Amino acid sequence: MNVLQNIAFSIINLTPPWFFNLLNFSSWFWVQVFTGLSIVFIIRMVYVFLSTKSRFAKTGKTSSAQLANLIKEKNTVYPKFSIIVPARNEADVVEKTIKKLIQLDYPKDRMEIVIITDQKEKLNNPDNKITTQEVIQKVQQELSDQPVKIYHLDVPYNFDGLFKGKLMEYEIKSTKGRALNYAFTEMFDHFNQNTDFFAFFDTDDHPDKRCLIEVARENILHPHKNVFQLPIFQCRNFWQISTFCKIIALGQSFSHEIFLPWVLTWLPFLGGTNLFIQKDVLFQVDGFNYNSITEDLDLGITIYLKTGNWPYYLPLASTEQTPDNVKAYLKQRHRWALGQLEVINHLKAQKKLKTPIGKKSKILYYKLSVYGPTEWVVYFLATILSMVVLLTRLLRTIVVIIGMQQVINFFSISLLIKELFISIFTYAGMPMIVFSLFLLLHYNRYIEYKESDWAICKKFLKFLAETSLIIPFMVVLYPWPFFSAFFKYITGYYRNRELTWVKTPRTRE
Repeated sequence: MNVLQNIAFSIINLTPPWFFNLLNFSSWFWVQVFTGLSIVFIIRMVYVFLSTKSRFAKTGKTSSAQLANLIKEKNTVYPKFSIIVPARNEADVVEKTIKKLIQLDYPKDRMEIVIITDQKEKLNNPDNKITTQEVIQKVQQELSDQPVKIYHLDVPYNFDGLFKGKLMEYEIKSTKGRALNYAFTEMFDHFNQNTDFFAFFDTDDHPDKRCLIEVARENILHPHKNVFQLPIFQCRNFWQISTFCKIIALGQSFSHEIFLPWVLTWLPFLGGTNLFIQKDVLFQVDGFNYNSITEDLDLGITIYLKTGNWPYYLPLASTEQTPDNVKAYLKQRHRWALGQLEVINHLKAQKKLKTPIGKKSKILYYKLSVYGPTEWVVYFLATILSMVVLLTRLLRTIVVIIGMQQVINFFSISLLIKELFISIFTYAGMPMIVFSLFLLLHYNRYIEYKESDWAICKKFLKFLAETSLIIPFMVVLYPWPFFSAFFKYITGYYRNRELTWVKTPRTRE
């Protein structure tokens, strides 16, 4: 004990004054400022949580029989849904998704499925791997006796990407918006004559079986509701991904369930999947912006500016996968951030117009700037400070423990207890693990289990250990891709660069 005390006192006597300031970092003014901001964000989260829960507390479930009675009462017909699924390099997941879609609870003659692949997948396949096209053809043969029609379109390498576009004499880069616009181009007459609503899903989506019923009901009762955004829970592959991505999966699901309804009260936000748009509305804005990284957000803004239609929320979740490692997460979120910055930049140019669109653009510009770059910077700085506070508190506690006097008295014991309690409450792992366990229990029914109980148990124990011991030191990775994209964007890093679309890797299903 004397040796440790001597070491502690030697460190204290030999270190410069800034060392003591570092030990008291948690009491610095700017730390207290950001602590206050964190409390504001927590209060906002509680408010939004209670508001959303009360808003949908009495939401009932519409059955097939109830929808049939409503259609009879209104003397109308079932809306026809064309389900659109872009599938580029998705051989691992596309089969299961198609089979989930044909099980949707809706009259089979009033729905169809259109799968869109990319010709480049076949052209650029030196290893002769099974392609998405081959899997779709196999599934079409297996389900040929099903009443739901399944169409397959393959986007030519030289399609220009525009709504009602054409083939060029050179290769065009692949984007999700380009693939969707090809479907509208090739099947324009068919959609015009047969489709009432488009339903958009990603290739790893497993939607709620009642989603078409609820969208149809809302549109029949409220004809002005022509755009619907439903939540996405990216947690289905929870036990196949890293611990950091597990935290992200739970947080994203919570965000879509609780925060998305609130966001849709003041922003025309679209998520690109589990998305339903009335045909005439979509054709009125000439489909998607094929050159946008986040074609979904861009579409929501465009629809509102040009048609006045606002997206509505319905609490029927579709499950998806989340990136299985930190690198994939960073790439995906970086791309999302760049897409939002592009939209903000377009609104900045439009807000100068002396027209109704200019006025709307100005309001959306400021809203997206706050619910975007401003929050990204604040969150990033808050996580940096949180990590430094955690490290300095741990260092302070160590110094106090090993530097105590040999004679234990009331003063030293009370000081030790005080330091330990403050460090425990500073430690981010404790509240994080409690909140994560709550979310895991809440979203457990959306998670797939493919392994034995013992294998899941070991992964669960690892999840608990890493959440409490490691993740608190990695929280800065959560806002980093957004902050990084913003910093690079404002410094001109992406000026004159082609911002290409990058597909998120999937977990095999």
